[in-house]
Amino acid sequence: MISYEDQLEIRNLVARYSITTDNADVDGFMNCWVEPEDYGGYDSGSFGNMKTWDELREFEAHHVGEGGMANGKRHQATNLLIEPISATEVHLTHDLLVLEVADEPRIIATGRYDKSVVVKTAKGWRFKSRKLDVDAGFFKLMKRIEAEAG
Repeated sequence: MISYEDQLEIRNLVARYSITTDNADVDGFMNCWVEPEDYGGYDSGSFGNMKTWDELREFEAHHVGEGGMANGKRHQATNLLIEPISATEVHLTHDLLVLEVADEPRIIATGRYDKSVVVKTAKGWRFKSRKLDVDAGFFKLMKRIEAEAG
């Protein structure tokens, strides 16, 4: 239902989403999303459920800002599955690996974006809604780090 070029654009959207977070580029990150009036939400579990475009922008600005959890991290997307719904909508599932890169390099978190809604707009393919399930091991690691810091 969608062309090879559309698939490539969707894959590049996922890469741009991660790279803009890693580069603390809030405007670039928000350009990965539909316009505010078409926004369908971002549920990141324990990190919050951003029901409006403005809430998402505020979350991302904090996330990549000074003291934010994304500082010193690199986000990697793997196992991309693009499921066409129509010529202008797909469901996108992929795994997420978050690497610590500022200190001792290692994977610190994993999760899955499950059936993100991605739509073709006048500006190209954009996220309409996303849901992130962070794997339980991340929270165990954070508890251990907090206990060691004491």
